[in-house]
Amino acid sequence: MRTIGYYPLPAFVVAQEKGLFARQQLEINFEIATFAPNHNRGMAEGRWDLSLTSPDTMIARATRDGHDFVLFLMAEKGLQVKLFGARNIKSPAELRGKLLAGDPGDSNYDLHRRKILRDYGVYETEYQVKIIGTSPFRLDALRKGEVSACMVAPPYDAQAISEGFNLLARAGDHIPDYPTAACWGRRSWAQQNRGKLFRFVQAFVEATDWLFMVQNREEALRLMQGYEGITREQAETKLARVIPKAAIDPSSIHRVVQLRIEMGLYDPPHDPIERFYDASIWSEATSLPGPAPFGLPQTT
Repeated sequence: MRTIGYYPLPAFVVAQEKGLFARQQLEINFEIATFAPNHNRGMAEGRWDLSLTSPDTMIARATRDGHDFVLFLMAEKGLQVKLFGARNIKSPAELRGKLLAGDPGDSNYDLHRRKILRDYGVYETEYQVKIIGTSPFRLDALRKGEVSACMVAPPYDAQAISEGFNLLARAGDHIPDYPTAACWGRRSWAQQNRGKLFRFVQAFVEATDWLFMVQNREEALRLMQGYEGITREQAETKLARVIPKAAIDPSSIHRVVQLRIEMGLYDPPHDPIERFYDASIWSEATSLPGPAPFGLPQTT
């Protein structure tokens, strides 16, 4: 199976390193995404089977580009990304008239930046965005003086602080309890490869269960540190964001949809939240009932 993500999820690392995918007779190829437009285009064209990225990215491409994407499990919640400014930028209000780094402009961390800046009274018409790439590339643009601010995710946020860039805002303070990672793909691919997808979900959920066993905590942290080259503290932060059973939560998906509507990035008519997920495979893999339907998004 061909998979892609911006970083390896803890449950994915466990499923790979503990042989859970292999036990399901799955050979998983994982590629790191570095530029959102390429990721989005590749998913639409079938270059990858599954994306282990944000529900927001999937919803953006489904509602703005018309692609029939659907998610099959939810992996993480809790935003860790932060808005950093150049050394001469002391507050978000000072970003009026400035050039900011983004990727891809209308979803994911760019959506969170919109929310943060609007909360400070700064709107999209008051600054410009240059599409650059993921956190290391955005931080490099800030370092070179090409932009005045950018969103930076761990572990690069620690690097930004150590280099003296100003921490302007934490996305989690503005958008609490937000889903950050899921497994999603083309509905047509899922229909044609249901057995393979079932085995993937089963292995992923088993890995999630393993992560929540107290006796496995130290080994889990070591696996994550070794696989990603991160510190223990960073591994602990990642572990704390894992969703039990990789369960699909329609209210969390609604939180994404609601934010997109608020930011003017999802025009009516709006679809029921059920458009964006298929819980049937997860239910079969776990022998648990799927979530209750949510219905139409609440826009007031």
